[in-house]
Amino acid sequence: MAEKINNSVSTRAVFSFIWKFVRSQHWLFFFIFILSFVWSLDATVVPYLLRLIIDTLTLHDVDRMGAWPVLKVLLTCLVSVWVLVEAGFRVRGFLNARAYPKLEAQIRMAMFDHIQHHSPKYFNEHFAGSLSNKITDMTAQATLILQDILQLFLPTLVTTVLTIFFFSQVNFLFALILGGWILTHFAIVFAFTSKCAKYSNIHGEARSTLVGKIVDSLTNNFAVNLFSRFKFEKTHIAVYQKTEQEANRQAQKYIQRMFVLLSVTFLIGIVALNGLMILFWMQGRISTGEIIQIFNTTWNMIFMMWFAGEEIPQFFQAIGIARQALSVMYDPQDVRDSPKAERLVVRQGEIIFEDVSFQYGEKKLFAHKNIHIKGGEKVGLVGYSGAGKSTFVNLILRFFPVEKGRILIDGQDIAHITLESLRKQVALIPQDPLLFHRTLEENIRYGRIEASTEEVVNVAKLAHSDEFIRKCADGYNALVGERGTKLSGGERQRIAIARAMLAESPILILDEATSALDSVTEHYIQNSLEKLMQNRTTIVIAHRLSTLAKMDRILVFDQGSVVEEGSHEELLSKEGHYARMWQMQAGGFLPESPLLK
Repeated sequence: MAEKINNSVSTRAVFSFIWKFVRSQHWLFFFIFILSFVWSLDATVVPYLLRLIIDTLTLHDVDRMGAWPVLKVLLTCLVSVWVLVEAGFRVRGFLNARAYPKLEAQIRMAMFDHIQHHSPKYFNEHFAGSLSNKITDMTAQATLILQDILQLFLPTLVTTVLTIFFFSQVNFLFALILGGWILTHFAIVFAFTSKCAKYSNIHGEARSTLVGKIVDSLTNNFAVNLFSRFKFEKTHIAVYQKTEQEANRQAQKYIQRMFVLLSVTFLIGIVALNGLMILFWMQGRISTGEIIQIFNTTWNMIFMMWFAGEEIPQFFQAIGIARQALSVMYDPQDVRDSPKAERLVVRQGEIIFEDVSFQYGEKKLFAHKNIHIKGGEKVGLVGYSGAGKSTFVNLILRFFPVEKGRILIDGQDIAHITLESLRKQVALIPQDPLLFHRTLEENIRYGRIEASTEEVVNVAKLAHSDEFIRKCADGYNALVGERGTKLSGGERQRIAIARAMLAESPILILDEATSALDSVTEHYIQNSLEKLMQNRTTIVIAHRLSTLAKMDRILVFDQGSVVEEGSHEELLSKEGHYARMWQMQAGGFLPESPLLK
């Protein structure tokens, strides 16, 4: 299975995508943004107030009681700032707890809704685990990106501006050294982030592919156990793990190189500022309070700048991961409702293929196909594997778009009707039904969500499912396991038949619907299916030709063409293609391909 990678998503597209969801909570994020600046107050205003307190104490060293009128004002301001800072952080925390879960939920549901509307062809070409991983990545990285911008980078910028201002009030040389230090710091950070972003994007794709491979292996665990291929699977996964590990190592390597240079600049900056500060104090050019202010503010700035510098590569890594995750939102949906699509109204169930052409990849299946199925007619489809039978019904369900021609249901072109209304009018019972890891009742009710419990039980009885359901420990509330693995193939098929019965669709398609059943159960279910087919247009695909004997008409497919058609008796009397297949049946089933003469 080839995983297609879309690298065309820009950083701007990532921010535009996130902004759409931020707008729905713009007031919440606005207050989160404003409250983030209390950190800047804590880093700059508190040291300034400490300076004033120290200088007041020094000034009144002889008359200490005379310091109280000034001290109580300064202490009140200090306590007020501290309360404001703490209250700001706590309120912002509650706002975060409200805003970010909702943001993640909206992004997750938007991506899920977009992805699930792709055609089966798309899911045949993409790992389900990889797609799920991209949704998870996007939600997590969106939160990280916003938190970095609103709660770290912008407060750090404001703190930097305020610090330069306060330092310039003490001595312009301090502000100049600090400004040069900050410019050098961020120049180093941005010099390294481009490669960090590049390797982060590569790492994100490698990780998504790895997760997809792991999920694929775990999903097929039965085959792994059956052939005892545990070592093989570990070796197979290890190849992708090695690629992911190397991409991760490259990204981490550049981050660590950056930190080495940042450490050097920090050392130079601290030595320059503190050395100048002590020199000026010894010369009497600055006060003891100003030393306290510069010392505290410098270390606050170091903490914020180091934190911001450490986070910038992670920030660009988050953008890189978000870009590759968001790429799924730019994968075109090959089957979509047209802008003026209308609801399908089925009165008779007539199906017409009008000059239809279709090919899957390089394989051309249909060319100018014309078929007419009357309303209420029961039509069987027969042919060797690859003859086009399943493609025929997939085109009716619009799982794939036709390339030329059109398909009409009661005169309505299905290309111009809504998918939802089409799928409600056509019920398919596939050869290998997949069930949700939900209860038996929920899986049956999927055919018609609003059905009552009584209706669910009635169709379960008709499909001969009620017997084995009653024997389950939790009855209709029993969970079926992932993809229905707790049930046998026949039990899964009977649940699928019950689900289709509940749908009450006027058009019914059976794709080897009874192939997984034993002969006794099939006999019972055939009686139920005959009742289900009454007054419905029915298309039946079967390798067991005896099941088609009661069809009104049988279409014989060969390499995408209908080479014969007629009733069972008429086709046998022609002694043609169908008659040869009837004679070749072994044990009642048609071989996969013609037998050698």
